[in-house]
Amino acid sequence: MRNQRDGKGKYRVFNNRKNAWVENDGPFEDNEHFVIMLKDKYARAALMAYASAADQDGECEYAIDVQDMANRAGPMHPKCKAPD
Repeated sequence: MRNQRDGKGKYRVFNNRKNAWVENDGPFEDNEHFVIMLKDKYARAALMAYASAADQDGECEYAIDVQDMANRAGPMHPKCKAPD
């Protein structure tokens, strides 16, 4: 995710529970985020680290869910490519 010239990220996040776009999501704002596309060649490594951290924190079921996603990401994704 590359920041645009206006400081906003490339992708916006939609909150399905509130049926609204996430606001205050710019750099250093309350809802700043980073979107990872599974086809990004670096996605698997990022998700593996995230799953490991969740597991170490005792969130085992969540860690398994993230691990499953990691196993479909990066080099394991059929459309793997460098981020743009």
